Amino acid sequence: MDFILSIRFGYSNSTDYEKAIEYASKFKQFTPIGTDSKLNLIETDNKEVLAQYDLFQKLINTIEDWKSAGVSFNNTELDPGSFFMKIKDIADCYLGYTNADDKALYCDEKCSDCWGCRQLTGITLRHMEAPYNKNNKYWYQYGAFTNKTNWKIDKEEISRVLSDIIQKKSIEFCPVFQHVFYRKYVVELPNSVDTTDTQNWGLIYLDEVLSNDKQWKPINIYHKILSSAPEIDLKETVKNNDRIDSNKRAEEISKRTEYNKQRYIPEITFDDIGGIEDIIQKIREVIELPFKQPDLYEHLGVKPYRGVMLWGEPGNGKTLIAKAIANEVRAHFIPVGGPDILDKNFGQSERNLRDIFEEARDMQPSIIFFDEIDSIAQSRLAGESSKWYATVVNQLMSLMDGMKEFGNVTVLASTNRPDLLDTALLRPGRFDYILEVKKPNLPGCKKVLDIATKGMPLADDVDLFSFAESVVGYSAAQITFIAKEAAMVALRRTIDIKSIITEDKIVKDFSHVEVKRSDFLSALIILKWNSKYVNKTYSLKV
Repeated sequence: MDFILSIRFGYSNSTDYEKAIEYASKFKQFTPIGTDSKLNLIETDNKEVLAQYDLFQKLINTIEDWKSAGVSFNNTELDPGSFFMKIKDIADCYLGYTNADDKALYCDEKCSDCWGCRQLTGITLRHMEAPYNKNNKYWYQYGAFTNKTNWKIDKEEISRVLSDIIQKKSIEFCPVFQHVFYRKYVVELPNSVDTTDTQNWGLIYLDEVLSNDKQWKPINIYHKILSSAPEIDLKETVKNNDRIDSNKRAEEISKRTEYNKQRYIPEITFDDIGGIEDIIQKIREVIELPFKQPDLYEHLGVKPYRGVMLWGEPGNGKTLIAKAIANEVRAHFIPVGGPDILDKNFGQSERNLRDIFEEARDMQPSIIFFDEIDSIAQSRLAGESSKWYATVVNQLMSLMDGMKEFGNVTVLASTNRPDLLDTALLRPGRFDYILEVKKPNLPGCKKVLDIATKGMPLADDVDLFSFAESVVGYSAAQITFIAKEAAMVALRRTIDIKSIITEDKIVKDFSHVEVKRSDFLSALIILKWNSKYVNKTYSLKV
């Protein structure tokens, strides 16, 4: 058989070591320490794992916290715990397939987001079966305008995104799944959309509301269904249309409610974030503990924090923290930016805010995340120009004061400019827990480098801890850029890119491509040059 899954673990003083050896020895291909391997090695494939899933589960649960434990799938190194969670979903689905009466239709069930596999979610396929929701991605939104009325569908981008989802969720590990499943659907999609068909299609505009010169430019499209278009309010439509009887009204509301039960939980975990472990620990204590142990707060006679503000310089993981905590507590995540709220029509901005909190209540447990909250909640200064801001800030404060009515909902916010925020938002009962997300220290820089270089073929002269000393004072995003750019420097140094592009020369052997210490130093110089150029350009504009 083709061995695509490798499980490794070394000797451990744990009392469970003998159990791990017992489980491992039951696999067909097991090489213990001292024979041909420096580690206990299991080589297997998807069919054997699924056939002996209980055994696989016991083994992973035993070794996943050991430092020597490792799992690689198709030569890609993976975290044992997270990989097990992916395989659990696939194993459950595969069990359903084996027990299905009609196996031919099992993987291709007609559902709103099915591309031939129930695990392959992320892009909604059948828009006719569900109202438009700005928090979802639909196949027709991958594209660009070729002129004012024609929207060309980017099928290549759709295929790329679906391929990324397949890799992240390890769907190819399922022995039933084939890439042809989703490719046939991509081929069948229309090549373009005629936006002059206003009965079925609408435009999504970019509203530069904070500029002196308001410009309205269409940036995407949406499909109209029932009364669910983003600019239409269902209650007003029903109110003003006497021809819609009560049965029709109930049917429309039922369809919208049923659709909105789809939850969004980010895939980002705390393992993907490095350099800010102290902040992560605090945020978990403040948010995760109340979610998982609400009785503890009741015992202490205190209420958990409902609003948490993260502030600090850009690029240090504020947004990633919000997504990771939502993943950790399995909460519905609602990301909110200025364009999601602000609207030129009178009263619509406040209504947008109320709708977000209503969604959080309907989908609880939920986390609402205001990214760069200073774009919608600046200080309410005296003067005519501040009245527009004041109504939005007042509505947000009113909703924060009524958080108890929304149930198990937490509000997170991030900002780079806390000095711009209205001080009334930061009083107890609103955003009353404030955390500064700082740049990583030396151990933190090393952790960020470890994460950024995971799976990267590093040369023997690369000492990440030593190099970490060179990047102290940089943000996590900048350090990640250095690692990525170092890989690109190594690529340019070892591969004739021009011959690949111009002559279609295919390179199959990449074993000679390694990222050296000199590549990291070159990437650091590139970052410094870019930063110097950006700062110089910005100062000239100012």
